[in-house]
Amino acid sequence: MTRVPMTRLRTACVALLAALLLVLTASAAAQAATPRIVALTPFQANTLMALDVKPVAIGALPSGDTKVSKRLKGVKRLALNHTTGGPNLEELALLNPQLVLSAPIWNKSAAGMRGLGIRVVMSDPERVSDVARQTEFIGQLVGRRKEAASYAALQRKNIKVAQGKIKRNPRVLVVLGVGRRTLAFLPETWGGDLVTAAGGRLVTEGMSGTGGFAPISAETILQKNPDVIIAVPHGNPSDMGKVVSFLKTNPAWKGTKAQRSNRIYVSTDNSLLQAWETAATSIYDVQTKYLRNR
Repeated sequence: MTRVPMTRLRTACVALLAALLLVLTASAAAQAATPRIVALTPFQANTLMALDVKPVAIGALPSGDTKVSKRLKGVKRLALNHTTGGPNLEELALLNPQLVLSAPIWNKSAAGMRGLGIRVVMSDPERVSDVARQTEFIGQLVGRRKEAASYAALQRKNIKVAQGKIKRNPRVLVVLGVGRRTLAFLPETWGGDLVTAAGGRLVTEGMSGTGGFAPISAETILQKNPDVIIAVPHGNPSDMGKVVSFLKTNPAWKGTKAQRSNRIYVSTDNSLLQAWETAATSIYDVQTKYLRNR
């Protein structure tokens, strides 16, 4: 058995310890360089995880976390209030975030957050074409430019593939159901743009409204006569069952091509209300579940 000289052994141990210290120092430096982040939207939360950056809290979804990254398990959920326009500021302050990734829907609370010395950045896509760009933007904010560029390239590729399978362009009405009130999605909404990206032709093209939605009467629906109607319920989780039931049997659909061909759908997975980092999957889902145009 060959004996290793003590000097060589000590040198090897010192080199190993130095290498280990270098790795630990680099890891600690990387963690220190990443700010404490709160992500208010699922797109932002999932994008951060795709870039291997864990937020200290994320916005809670009324519909649940089924599409949120499983790696976010255990991360604090912040309730978001439409009346106040965002999270509870006292609860947020306790988390001591350096950066809050927000969206226009929560803009009302931005001034209050900035008043606490928190940097607030709007970084949520409003259209399918914004998804990859916003991924790159978030990557810049958190020091993950290379990883974000790679992920954005994959997003663009997958979206192109999904859109390349379109065979038909049915006429579509997408409505938001709030209680017994229905509002039509306009093309500039996330849901309207997603349906268009999937190959649908919105019957609300040319209509105007507030915040991307427009009131629509039964007479107008019959006149527009869509091939497909997609209804998206919105409201308190406790009321959701009643809203879904009403949307399935709304008398306003009577006489339309969608009603006669049994092509009235209720979408409850949140994909038409909020942007997701997997936009290509959302396009595929709309095509296969509702448009049947692949």
